[in-house]
Amino acid sequence: MTKVQKSNIPLKIKNFYKRWDIQIDDSTRWENFKERVLNSYAHGGIGGAVARVPHGENDFFKIISVHHRTTECLDIDFSFKDPLADSPAYHYLRKLTDVKKFIFSIQALFWMNSISQPFKDNFLEDIKNDIIISGVPLVVKQTKIDVLFYPAGAKLLDERLVNDNLDWLSQYPKSYDAFKNALSECGKKGKERDVVDNMRLSLELLLKNILKNQKSLEKQQENIGAYLKGQFVSTEISTMFWKILDFYNTYQNNKAKHGNMVSSGEVEFIIYLTGTFMRFLLTITI
Repeated sequence: MTKVQKSNIPLKIKNFYKRWDIQIDDSTRWENFKERVLNSYAHGGIGGAVARVPHGENDFFKIISVHHRTTECLDIDFSFKDPLADSPAYHYLRKLTDVKKFIFSIQALFWMNSISQPFKDNFLEDIKNDIIISGVPLVVKQTKIDVLFYPAGAKLLDERLVNDNLDWLSQYPKSYDAFKNALSECGKKGKERDVVDNMRLSLELLLKNILKNQKSLEKQQENIGAYLKGQFVSTEISTMFWKILDFYNTYQNNKAKHGNMVSSGEVEFIIYLTGTFMRFLLTITI
């Protein structure tokens, strides 16, 4: 499939809409995005792979938790037949009207072991182009172990602080999952406490791994001090690290853990602060 020029096509479309005074609302953007992704699915190879590989269709529906019995028909000659014509997965995607379900179903394709990596890589590049051209508030991040989709609030993924941590945390699965869960809720009204809770949990789990104990975040002062000293971190930085972490713990206890008073304006600060703690620990550890 021919790749569009990222810096050219979106601008041309934007200018066209401006000349003709065409206003595109969010629902239309998402509909356009869906249609473009379906084209990428149909013509980029991954749709045919789902339809043709052994158990591909059944694997897809199993991951998204939708009951749909399919019949394997690998002995059929597809040379002169569109494999998507009888593909339940393709028809399911076409009929979806809920944006979150559609994105989850697309996400599921990257979790399928029956689909080879080249098909996934090509599809991912197409989706990145589809996002840019459609102008939808969606971010895609590829880590060493996963492909992650996030809503607009995850603009933080553009920052090295968060991006690098996602890559490095792949060595610590539980901490990685909590960090990922926090980002997935970022920007959603009413989910501020969940974001802050998951950030704290991710940091706590990371420290448990690095320090090889099961202590809570609040009880790690002595272990953190000994560890930083062993990594030849200066006394000043070590002291500063714990003092800020102590304030971090107090905020967590007062505003999140024992209450629900996290304001939306404070969430981004907590994410970056958590990321700073993690980046420092991971860079002196790796």
